[in-house]
Amino acid sequence: MNENLAKVIAYLESANRGESSMSEEVIEKAGEDFKQALRKQFQSQDYEFKARPSNLGRPLCQLQMEAAGARKADKNYSFKMIVTFGDAVEAILKAVLSSCDINYEEGSKVSISLAKQGADVGIEDLSGETDLYTDDRVDDIKSCSPWAYRNKFLNFKGMKSHDTFGYLTQLHLYAFGSKKEVGGWWAVNKSSGEVAYLEDESSDEEVQQSVDDAFVKVKALEDNKPFERCFEDEPETFRKKETGNRILGEACSWCDFKFSCWEGLEYKPQPISSAREPRWLYYTHTEDKSNVEEKKS
Repeated sequence: MNENLAKVIAYLESANRGESSMSEEVIEKAGEDFKQALRKQFQSQDYEFKARPSNLGRPLCQLQMEAAGARKADKNYSFKMIVTFGDAVEAILKAVLSSCDINYEEGSKVSISLAKQGADVGIEDLSGETDLYTDDRVDDIKSCSPWAYRNKFLNFKGMKSHDTFGYLTQLHLYAFGSKKEVGGWWAVNKSSGEVAYLEDESSDEEVQQSVDDAFVKVKALEDNKPFERCFEDEPETFRKKETGNRILGEACSWCDFKFSCWEGLEYKPQPISSAREPRWLYYTHTEDKSNVEEKKS
């Protein structure tokens, strides 16, 4: 187990027994952090798309859609609560880290001069803000669902396989811009409260490739490169057999612009399933109903 994670768990176990404390200074700081989060989430702010470390890990097609002002898919009313929960989790975890014997520093603004990197683009730099540094390495904090906790944040292979939001590139760019080593992710399961720390196991070459790929995307955006989907739809399978239907893969399913990108896209329960609560999927093509019934039997 990561040494810092062990300290966090020990502190929380001690708090359960009433044997540890949290200073008023730390509590006040957490309160101010959460106030800022509420202002960010619930007070109107002007938003203008620009390339930044936090979005350059996403596929180029998604970035192009946003840059062009394409319509985003409507979000459920609960989305605002979910992202606010995430901000609250970050404030709480930082308070816990501050109360442990951990070499912890607050995050800072990071700026990457594109001109100095030889990137021939119109914008001068990429800027963002890191979450925190532990042991002088760049870390990030993520609140996550039970599925993401199990499948992305407990082993690095899972993170690489399911990095639909570009967390790897984000961390690599922050490390590059801050001139610090790459650390990893503090993940908090929003359902259970469990905490994990996943170390980024990328090689130096892989980190540099992430940075180079990000610069290529910035160049493509600046040059208004013609839009091209980065992914194709996929055949749906049921009990290891293809149904004839076609669905969106993981990356496209999480994209805000899926309905703008895929004409006629339908989000509906799996037609071939007879389960009381079938999976809901994004369909680009659905077979004739009679064919579906035939494949069920």
